Amino acid sequence: MATEKFEFWRIYSTADGSSSMERVHLTLDEYTTGWISKRLSGDGAVLRRAPPDRQVKWHTAPRRQLGITIQGEGEIETGDGQRLVVKPGVVTLLEDLTGKGHLTRGRGTEDRLVVFVAVNDDVKFV
Repeated sequence: MATEKFEFWRIYSTADGSSSMERVHLTLDEYTTGWISKRLSGDGAVLRRAPPDRQVKWHTAPRRQLGITIQGEGEIETGDGQRLVVKPGVVTLLEDLTGKGHLTRGRGTEDRLVVFVAVNDDVKFV
């Protein structure tokens, strides 16, 4: 059976109490009409709508979760200075649960709509 990779960004706490980001992926298996992942276990999802001028100071993620932007744009900055523009099609895995966390900024003129999907600790990404 053939496989594909779905790539996205992992934002995580570092040993020195700061944060960083790296590319990770989830393996997708061939499916009748394309590619599909294994079921991800978790404890629900929330939707957030934020205005484009929203500026959030340093904060940690409230839980291990995927952030999926479906409308608008934003920017995430980690403690090591990396910046990621998040827009429709960009997925983040938020794992910076301790330490300094990350900054979040709105961009553009449109509200940003994000779906946050909680994922359990047993869900592995590489």
